Amino acid sequence: MTEQPKLFVGTDDFKALLLNSNVFVDKSLMIKELLEDPGAIVLITRPRRWGKTLNMSMVRRFLEIEVDAHGYPLSLEQSDNRKLFLGGTIDLGFDETKELQPLKIALHKNTIKRQGQFPVIFITFKSVEGSSYQKIEQGVKTQIRKLFQAYRYLANSLEPDERAQFNRYLAGEITLDFVEDSLSLLSKLLYKYYNKKVWVLIDEYDTPINSAYRYFGKDEAAFESVIALFRGIMKAVFKQETGDQEFPIERGVITGILRIAKAELFSGLNNVSEYSLLDENFAKYYGFTQAEVDELLTKVPTHTDPEQVKNWYNGYTFGGEIIYNPWSIMQCLSHKGKLEHYWIDSGGTAFIDKVLVSDEIQGDIQELLEGQGILKKLYKQISLGDIHSNKDIFYSLLVFAGYLNPWLANDDEEQPKYRLTIPNKEVRGIYVERVLNWLSKKLNIGSDDYDDFIALLIHQQIDQFGTKLQEYLLHSTSYHDLSKEKDYHNLMGGLLAPLASKYTIASNKEIGYGRCDHVLIPIVGRGDHAIIIEYKIAKSKEELPALAKAGLEQIHNKQYDTQIKQQTHVTKISKLSMAFCGKEVVWNYEVSSGDVPQSVCAPK
Repeated sequence: MTEQPKLFVGTDDFKALLLNSNVFVDKSLMIKELLEDPGAIVLITRPRRWGKTLNMSMVRRFLEIEVDAHGYPLSLEQSDNRKLFLGGTIDLGFDETKELQPLKIALHKNTIKRQGQFPVIFITFKSVEGSSYQKIEQGVKTQIRKLFQAYRYLANSLEPDERAQFNRYLAGEITLDFVEDSLSLLSKLLYKYYNKKVWVLIDEYDTPINSAYRYFGKDEAAFESVIALFRGIMKAVFKQETGDQEFPIERGVITGILRIAKAELFSGLNNVSEYSLLDENFAKYYGFTQAEVDELLTKVPTHTDPEQVKNWYNGYTFGGEIIYNPWSIMQCLSHKGKLEHYWIDSGGTAFIDKVLVSDEIQGDIQELLEGQGILKKLYKQISLGDIHSNKDIFYSLLVFAGYLNPWLANDDEEQPKYRLTIPNKEVRGIYVERVLNWLSKKLNIGSDDYDDFIALLIHQQIDQFGTKLQEYLLHSTSYHDLSKEKDYHNLMGGLLAPLASKYTIASNKEIGYGRCDHVLIPIVGRGDHAIIIEYKIAKSKEELPALAKAGLEQIHNKQYDTQIKQQTHVTKISKLSMAFCGKEVVWNYEVSSGDVPQSVCAPK
C-alpha cells in the first residue's frame, strides 16, 4: 500500500484544513449557490458533524474583508483568504510554505468579484449547553464577548458613547439587553466603519435550545427564557423596519440541526429561505457524494473493501443525492480504514433515548431493524414539547438528526409520506443497543446473557431456549405488560430484531396460505438454519398445551416454510410454536432437515 497522505480531521476551520491536510473535498461551489439564493436570510439544517461549521467558516473566509491587527484592509496580494480560493503560496512559518491550488469556485468570475468585499459577523453557539438557563445565558455571553474582541480595532473609530458601550462588551459586562442587541450593534458599527453592508453568519443556533429542552425542558418558564433570548437576538439583528434606509445587513445565514417550531424565532423576518435535508438546495454540499468518496479512497488507500465502507457509512438520501456521513468517512480514513462507530460515538443520544426505549415504539424499531422501513409523515418544523406524544414528530426528529433516512413514498405534494429506513451499519448499532436496553428493562437480561440466550434458538436448542424464556418471564416482566397478543409479539420481536444482520426477518408477512408471526431466513454465507415461529395467546393455563400443538399444525398446514424451501443454502428448519398466558409459556417444535423431521417435541 502506498504512503498515506497527510490528513487533518476534526477541524471546523476552513483555512486550517487547507493548510494542514493534503486531502480536501472541495465544496466551494456552495458559495455560488448561496449568493444566487433569493432569500435575504438562508436557514440550513443538517445533522451534527455534517460540515455545517466548516462550511460557514468557508463562507466567512470568502466574503470577509481581511484586515491586519489595526483594522486596515489587506491588499489582494497580501490576502491569505483570497489564496484559499484562487490558489497561491501561503507562509506557514518555520521557513515553510504551502502552495494551494485554485478551488472550483475560482472558475466563476462573477462570484469571485465578491471575494473579500464584505464585513462579516460569524458566531457559533455549538458549544453553548447547560443544565440551567443561567448557564446557557452565560455561555451565550461568552461567545458574544469573544466576537467583540475580534473587532477590538473598531474602538478607536467610535464616538464616546459608542466606545463606552463597546468597551462593556469587551470587558464582559453584558446585561440581558446587551445580549439581545449585540449582533445588531456590531453590524451597525461595522457598516459605519467600512461603509458596506454586513453578512451575519449564525452557526448552530439551536444547540442551546436543544440543550435546554434536554436538561430542563419540564421547567416551562426557564425553557421559554432560552427561546426568548434567541428570539430577541434574531429579531434585533435581522428585522428591518419599513423605510429603514440604513439597515446594515446584506444577508444572513443560519445553521442548525432542527427548525424549532412554536418558538417564533424567525417570525416577522423578511424573505427567509429554509432548506432541510429533504430539499435539493445545498444537498451535495453537506456530506460526501459517491464520486467524492471514490476519489478519497483513491487518494487515501486502505485495505478496507469499498463496499464495506459503503455499508457502514452510506445510505443517506438528501435532496435526491446519495450521501455518506463525512465525519465517519474522514475518521475511517485517518484510522487506516478501520470500521467503527465514529459518528455515533462523537455525541450523546440522550435527546432521543427516552422514546427509543418506550413500549409504544418497539414495533416500529423492530420493523426498521428487519429492513422493512416504516411509513410516516414528516414535520419540517419540530416542536420539542411534542416529541414524546406525537410519533410523527419524533420520527421527524430522528430524520433531521441523522438517525433515519427518508425516501419519498408518494407524489402527494400536500400530504407527502416518507418511508424511513436505517441508513447504514453504523447507525443500525444504536437501534440494536436500544432494543437490548428495552429487553433489559423487560426481562432483566444483560447483553452477554442475551447473546447466550439467543444462541440457544440459533443452535436448535429449543427446550433450553423455552425454559430460559419461562425463567425470564417469571422473574422480571410485569404481568400487566403481557395482556395482548401485540405485547408478546413485540417482546419476541425485540429478542429477534438484533439478528437482522445475520437473517432476513419477516414479521406478520403473507407466506404460503397465511401470515406467520416470524420467519428468519439466514443470509447467504451467514448460516444454513432457518426458523419459523408462531405465537398463540391462551385465556387460561389449561389451554396452553393444546394451543402450542395447534400452532405447530398451523405452520405445517399453511405451509409457512414455502419461501424457505426455495433457498438452496438452507439445510435445516426449526418450526416453533409458542403459547402464552400471562407469565406462562408452553412450546411445541420440530427441527427438520429438508422435508425429514430430525427432532419433534410434544408441548412443554
